[in-house]
Amino acid sequence: MSNTAGQVDLGRLPDVRVAFQLMGLHVRKVDAHWTYRSHEHPMYELHWVVDGEMDMIINGETYHQQKGDLLFIRPGVTHSCKNAGPQGFTYFSVHFSVYDTAFSKELERYQDVYYPAYSPLVGGLSPALTALYDLAVEHLHKSLTASKRMKVHAAVFELLGSLVEQLSLHDSASLSRKETIALRIAEMIEDSVRFILYHDQVPDQQKTWIHDIAKAVKMSPSQVNRVFRDVYGKAPRAFMSETLLNEAKRLLHQTDLTVDHIAMMLGYKTNAHFSRQFKRWTGATPSEHRTLSRQRT
Repeated sequence: MSNTAGQVDLGRLPDVRVAFQLMGLHVRKVDAHWTYRSHEHPMYELHWVVDGEMDMIINGETYHQQKGDLLFIRPGVTHSCKNAGPQGFTYFSVHFSVYDTAFSKELERYQDVYYPAYSPLVGGLSPALTALYDLAVEHLHKSLTASKRMKVHAAVFELLGSLVEQLSLHDSASLSRKETIALRIAEMIEDSVRFILYHDQVPDQQKTWIHDIAKAVKMSPSQVNRVFRDVYGKAPRAFMSETLLNEAKRLLHQTDLTVDHIAMMLGYKTNAHFSRQFKRWTGATPSEHRTLSRQRT
């Protein structure tokens, strides 16, 4: 039996279980006649002009980018390159998605697209962008070592952390009371998912954990549902299902655990139940999803 007498915690951090995809990361130099067709994709994109200048059309509005300027393009937004400057330009593009509902919600709060080179946001992102840029150039000529691949991961985490930090400073909007309560509810739901991972079991009834959350925030269950829907656009139960799905994706992407083991960790009594639920969420079985995700990397 462990003895905790005299033990004093001096600090604690939340568990780190973020899954992300970094795709289409490339450095490219183009001439003055280069254009790129109108398109959209389901990922976030950071488009950084390293040298020269260009015009990008985003949802019908033209943004003129010069050296050091950054465009932050959200998923599903139509964009195209109209033309380059007289000497062409060099750009660095990062496409990414993050399987973390709280992080995604934070990104959705800020709608600005264009950030000039002198902006605090670009200044905050520059170290991580430069590190990724250098690694991308190196990778073109030779395979990255395991340590360099870890540096890519480290630079991505630095980039994502700096992005949210700088966006929040740029926006300077404080959370409303309703947003603050909804954020706390979301954190408690994520705590419930951690409980599932630690104990391999889902709380018996939805009403049980909803009532526990309602009691913690001094609201009725119906108020909890209403406030959460108003801020997140979905019921707490749907948010929990989405959080479980993101955790399932993370385990499938980042570990070699069997599907049976992952199903057990997420509290499912059988692999078949987990597979049916996962396919209902994504349109593919866990095994199919793992195979497709590894083919893309």
